[in-house]
Amino acid sequence: MKVPYSIQGALFAPACAVLIFVLKITCPAPNGVGCFADPFITPLFFPLPFFYRVFGNMHALVYHEPWFVLGYWTLVGLVAGACVDIWKKETNS
Repeated sequence: MKVPYSIQGALFAPACAVLIFVLKITCPAPNGVGCFADPFITPLFFPLPFFYRVFGNMHALVYHEPWFVLGYWTLVGLVAGACVDIWKKETNS
């Protein structure tokens, strides 16, 4: 039985986000400049301005940033996978 694309997307997107973050942390370049992950860091943390606009700049929320980012990318992967599921279903019928 094939796993639906929505589930695959919901698992792949946060795994990709974690991989990019780990690549940036483990970058051997001096000061972390010039790493492979540099172009991907800004899109990875794209939802954080919205997070701060909604919840304010409270220091207690800083601990929840990673969960918000992972939740955002999980939702994006789920929606993208669901769109592919719907498209595949329409083309097969």
